[in-house]
Amino acid sequence: MGRGRLMIAAVLSGGLIVIAFATDIIKQKIPNRITAAGLIIGILLHIAAEGYSGASFALMGAVLGFIPLWLLYWIHAVGAGDVKLFAALGALTGAEFVLQSIMYSIVYAACISCLILLWRWEWKSRGILIARMLLLFFIWKDTKQLKDFGKSAQNLRFPFMWAVLPAAATAAYLQIS
Repeated sequence: MGRGRLMIAAVLSGGLIVIAFATDIIKQKIPNRITAAGLIIGILLHIAAEGYSGASFALMGAVLGFIPLWLLYWIHAVGAGDVKLFAALGALTGAEFVLQSIMYSIVYAACISCLILLWRWEWKSRGILIARMLLLFFIWKDTKQLKDFGKSAQNLRFPFMWAVLPAAATAAYLQIS
């Protein structure tokens, strides 16, 4: 990726994440106009810079940002806005960055969840439920266990953007260092 296009993509993706973070914290929603704009701008930016190979770069990033988050959405772990955000982020930054961001987001989300459970002194009761659900899933391979857990009142909820913002910053830092 050319240095100028890399800088433009970095600034646009940083802005996209900050705006998504603010709207998710305030309204518990990431508007479609934000994610659609990120997706379209990402694709057009890369097409303008490199034609078909740029289009391939952006579309591959969008697909690889979309699919893992769609699987998390399917089990009710994230919202639809998060799925579309990662597709837009992938279109802007490409497959490598978006996959790193997803990986770090999941790690940060797990850490945040543990901190919340420790803060509320709920780690034991919820931990037993989670262990039981995972055990049943791995023994009987029934995805219904995961979906039911995602819908239950026992599911700990917080804005996924709490994890996405530091994850994207981590991925960006590691790419430039």
